[in-house]
Amino acid sequence: MDMIGKKAKNCVELLAPAKINLTLEVLGKRDDGYHELRSIMHSVSVYDRITVEPNGTENISVFCSVPLPERNTARTAAELFRAHIGCSGVDIRIEKAIPSEAGLGGASADAAGVLRCMEQLFGRLPEAELYSIGKKVGADVPFCLLGGCALAEGIGERLTKLEPFEYPLLLVKGKAGISTGKLFSFIDEKPLSSDARINRADGFLADTAHPKLHNDLFPAAVSFAPEIEGYRQRLLSLGALDAMMTGSGSAVYGIFSDTESAKRAYEAFPDCEFRRVASTIPNVW
Repeated sequence: MDMIGKKAKNCVELLAPAKINLTLEVLGKRDDGYHELRSIMHSVSVYDRITVEPNGTENISVFCSVPLPERNTARTAAELFRAHIGCSGVDIRIEKAIPSEAGLGGASADAAGVLRCMEQLFGRLPEAELYSIGKKVGADVPFCLLGGCALAEGIGERLTKLEPFEYPLLLVKGKAGISTGKLFSFIDEKPLSSDARINRADGFLADTAHPKLHNDLFPAAVSFAPEIEGYRQRLLSLGALDAMMTGSGSAVYGIFSDTESAKRAYEAFPDCEFRRVASTIPNVW
């Protein structure tokens, strides 16, 4: 299927990609309760399949291959889009491949996918308006709407588009998931050391041939799920150029020099409930 999506009989289907954080810095807590962040994010080739179809009513229904809470990002995105332009209700179907509580942005990808589908069904919005809707759903949704590679600042809503990189990856995740809210509460109680104020994004961009991955949340996440450090060390021992947890975890990824090396490393993680050879990808919309 075309990555942009396909439309048939008033129904739109597309693939919504996951994301990884190549760098993630927590710069402090804001007065509004959110955290000031700086992160280089990149889309990767793991996808949820999103289908949206008008239902001729005022209702929005969400059907998913895994259980979702009643108030989920896909529903919220559709409701906000509908309120913005006054369109009909829709039926949303989600086939999940991006694991939850992994730091891979699955819920944000679903919201972005729904918004892009609804644009195809009901008409394009100016990007600023669409991103404003996305921000109301979640901090990572604006990046997922943009796709490719970008520097994200603020709570994630200030985006500077960057040239995408081409990296083969191996993504792994054990059984443990990590609550983003609990993780940030933990680091609020134990503030980061002063070296976290270094601009890691600048360091990464200065030498992309030898990735300098960094995640301020990593040490705290290991206290919740010690296996994360074990997976990182295993990836490095198997030839990864570098390895790091993405987002608030608990997925860990290794960057490899070639896809064959990533495939060989894949065999060393039979204990992981999720493992996937993937790659970074350019803008998909």
